[in-house]
Amino acid sequence: MRKTVSGIRGIAGTEIGPAEVMGFCGSFSRLAGGRCVLGRDTRPSGAALADAAAAALMAGGTDVLDMGVAPTPAVFRESRTHGAGVIVTSSHNPLEWNGLKFVIGGRGLGGEELREMLGVEGAGDGAGRLEKLETRYAEEAAAAAGRARGRPSVAIDAGGGAAAGYAHDIMRGIGCAVRDVPSDRGPDPTASGLRELAGAGGDIGMAFDLDGDRLVLVIGGRRLSPDATLVLGVAAAVRSGCRDFVFSADTSQAAREYVEGAGGRAYMAGVGEANVAAEISRRGADAGGEGSSGGFILPSFNWCRDGMLAGAMIAAMHGTPEFDEAAGCAARYTQVRRSVRAPAAMHGRILEGMEAAFRKEYGEVGTEHGLRASDGDGWVLVRGSNTEDVIRVSAEARDAARCARMAGGAEGMVRDISA
Repeated sequence: MRKTVSGIRGIAGTEIGPAEVMGFCGSFSRLAGGRCVLGRDTRPSGAALADAAAAALMAGGTDVLDMGVAPTPAVFRESRTHGAGVIVTSSHNPLEWNGLKFVIGGRGLGGEELREMLGVEGAGDGAGRLEKLETRYAEEAAAAAGRARGRPSVAIDAGGGAAAGYAHDIMRGIGCAVRDVPSDRGPDPTASGLRELAGAGGDIGMAFDLDGDRLVLVIGGRRLSPDATLVLGVAAAVRSGCRDFVFSADTSQAAREYVEGAGGRAYMAGVGEANVAAEISRRGADAGGEGSSGGFILPSFNWCRDGMLAGAMIAAMHGTPEFDEAAGCAARYTQVRRSVRAPAAMHGRILEGMEAAFRKEYGEVGTEHGLRASDGDGWVLVRGSNTEDVIRVSAEARDAARCARMAGGAEGMVRDISA
């Protein structure tokens, strides 16, 4: 079982089952404040784990507002009104996984807050009620995105996930012609070639993960990188008046370039949705995101990655000069993201050894968000995974060959030091 900055996840039935869910949600009931929204994605284990979550919350005296199958952004949005939320999901992980995300007042619990919550013993002596909750999330997201110009055609591949009906309704709500595209891809759209969506035609193709917080776009039959998807979302936010942004340390420079070119400011945060959201809050920024997942955060609407809102904002921008400018800006860069096997116990030693080498090779080296080195238009980020025995290597440059060399050099160092 992994406890991450975003919540808890593990293999269902082996690492996380009804007993574990009841324990975690019993603890959370102490913080929920009397009412808690509950939603889940479409994983086979989801219904049983959601029942366990509801039972534990009600035993702790918390009224449960059940949304059934619902995307993560919809639960986050409703928790702003109702106080708390629990999502049974493992986001983009394989189907045999599942997990929990906890929300208080529209903001996810992670890091130290999550550790403190898990140390609280559940009450277990209450009598909460179970109610069904009808959400207006789709209508509210469409209103926030604004009307599309003309009637752009949008093809949606929800991957069999919770975004299916919601994304369709949002795109129709902003004036798009919408078509659903069935596919047999896995839960993670960033790891798929999206063949069916690429062949569907239309102006924009949108692919979501199982809980609807990640978005990948297909434009002109070509799958965009997650970073390019984020840059389009950023452009839509700039168009709506946003000026200050926070991006994870592994996000394309194109996002910063676009923001600064529009007269705004861009700040850096650690990798991970929770880290970006925390820095947005600390800075009082207008929006932000995470390049590796294409995850766009607009805190005035939702304190989480919201792929459906981002998709609607991008579709509403289609046909404008800003759309073409953002797409061109993102296309100037190439990104590489890889993982190298290395025992977690060695991560610190590996990064220390690489830092000395990086300082000889690169003009600027920082260690605040992992080991990040930059020089000219290129950068490389090396960081240890919090949940796996791997080192993550990300690199970017305008020249694809240079990007590959930077990533390859870092990978080689990881292997040499860990050998």
